[in-house]
Amino acid sequence: MAIRKSKTPQSPTQRADQKRVDILKSAGKCFRKNGFHQTSMQEICTEVGLGPGAVYRYFTSKDAIIAAMAEDERRQARTMLSEFHDTDDLPQALSAITRAFADRYAAISDAGLMTEIYAEGLRNKRVGAVIKKAETEWVDGLADMLRTAQERGQIDAALNAQQAALLLTAMWDGIVIRQAYTQEVPEAMMNLFDDMLKRWLSTAAVSTKRVKPAPAPKPVIAAPEFDFAPEPEPAAEKTPTQAETDLRQMSLI
Repeated sequence: MAIRKSKTPQSPTQRADQKRVDILKSAGKCFRKNGFHQTSMQEICTEVGLGPGAVYRYFTSKDAIIAAMAEDERRQARTMLSEFHDTDDLPQALSAITRAFADRYAAISDAGLMTEIYAEGLRNKRVGAVIKKAETEWVDGLADMLRTAQERGQIDAALNAQQAALLLTAMWDGIVIRQAYTQEVPEAMMNLFDDMLKRWLSTAAVSTKRVKPAPAPKPVIAAPEFDFAPEPEPAAEKTPTQAETDLRQMSLI
């Protein structure tokens, strides 16, 4: 006779967390199908199988649901980032993060939902504030990771870590959006991205400032050589004395 194992009862906090997750999943399903503004709270309640009172106990409005989705999205990203913080091979870790994002948004609907959340943040101040806070924490965490790698001599110390973190984040977001349109990220593009990261972050990177070459030395023209001795200077004329003058005059008489 098989013995059934009784499930460990959940605490009130665990049950509340699970209800919250269920509501977000159901809302996400509705948003993927109809978009934020075309989805009503009643549709979310129907999808999750709860009454309006139960749903409003966790989220006061549809905006609150969207904001929570944005916050959960970046929380997962920060958790992933923390797993690679102490890596010995930063370019390889960034490559792994890139592929994790690609896998996370492999479904067109997931990539579209992420894009729509960010677009909503530009129109909705409440959602925008949540996204801005989450983005700041993400970029700061990534910049700290880059600085740690710089201190260890793993990447170019001349890089501006904060700006590099912003650029990397923008590139990852671009890959997700591109994937939503092409349905996949070609392996060749992923390999190119990896190669670009290694070249960009390499400690062997040198300044792209061109150094003006020194002018070529002018040829030295040797002085001509002469085989003859210089002519002797003419002797200075001797002024005759008075006695010599008198003697010359007497010889003429």
